[in-house]
Amino acid sequence: MKYIIFLLLFFASPFLFSQGIEFFEGTWEEAKVKAVEEEKLIFVDAYATWCGPCKRMSKNVFTQEAVGDFYNKMYISLKIDMEKPEGRAFSREFPVSAYPTLFFMNEKGELLKKVVGGKSEQQFLVLGQEIAESYDRSGDLAIKYEEGNRDFDLVLKYVKALNNANKSSLKIANDFLRGQQGLTPNQRAQFLFEAMVAADSRLFSLFIKDRQSIESLMGIDLVEEKIKEACWNTIRNAIDFESEALLSEAKLKMSEHLKSQSEEFGYNADYEFAKANANIEMLNSSAILIAKNIANDDAERLHDLCNELLQYRLIDNSVVQSSEKIAKMAVDKLDDPEYLLTYSKILFANNKSKKALKSAKKALEKSTNQQERKEIEEWIIQLETD
Repeated sequence: MKYIIFLLLFFASPFLFSQGIEFFEGTWEEAKVKAVEEEKLIFVDAYATWCGPCKRMSKNVFTQEAVGDFYNKMYISLKIDMEKPEGRAFSREFPVSAYPTLFFMNEKGELLKKVVGGKSEQQFLVLGQEIAESYDRSGDLAIKYEEGNRDFDLVLKYVKALNNANKSSLKIANDFLRGQQGLTPNQRAQFLFEAMVAADSRLFSLFIKDRQSIESLMGIDLVEEKIKEACWNTIRNAIDFESEALLSEAKLKMSEHLKSQSEEFGYNADYEFAKANANIEMLNSSAILIAKNIANDDAERLHDLCNELLQYRLIDNSVVQSSEKIAKMAVDKLDDPEYLLTYSKILFANNKSKKALKSAKKALEKSTNQQERKEIEEWIIQLETD
């Protein structure tokens, strides 16, 4: 369960990677070929152009950075318009009665799960993660490995399958590297790239030692992304074990091997660790650092940040003071009525009724949405009554 919680925290962070889902432009048959080649699962968005929930997922879910980071790694993703010829052909094998219908398949195109209806970002992420974890390719490979097969291609696939199923591959990978003297530089680089999953491991040290040859094979961008991902996995371990030592190790490894991104990583790592473990002192300090150094030009992120802090109010009221500072930064950046209303409510929670009323009235002036105006008016009445 803690892993799912970490995923929600990890994938909710807007600072980690950089894009939404990269949908495959080829046909269904070509997607299956590509999935076999890349040893990935398949995700199909079966949609209709007139479907409202389909449009919302395309705009608000598929475009999210965290969604792209996960699905691009684990799936070949394909959008199929079910009212076009390819869609009608697809529906003969996989019938669709409502939109959107989300299909999750293995690399052969065999159905693993069919889900009808739109999903939120977090629902879609957890759904994809649960399916990827439940589909375990390692069984047949494990049998061959236990029989003594140490062929490079087999062990590489075995390690990759274990990692994709969220099973530990550390012993297999370390034993293989210790027992293999005849690997070519490219084979060693490829193996280390697939096997290294966390910064708190011997494999990370080997990866860094061979970094130059791995970059020659995989490219600098992928290597840097792999280092960052490994450090985030160590943050996951830190959260699981409530270990500040692992948190420090992950931040140290980033500063040593990806210095240009280490400061931002450190702020976000502290924040995610603090949220997961309800470490209020760290939560307040890291949130303020993020607001001042990362999100200072992003009013929407500032607004989200102050709302996240308020969820911990019942644990420690000090988060309300931090929320006020961040909410003020949001409205200074953009006097949006929603942000002004949030700021007003935080001011009221901090016993600043006059300032709260002023902010609420400004929110009403700025608002043009009738439902929003009604909410603000009701809040103003409450403030004037108290």
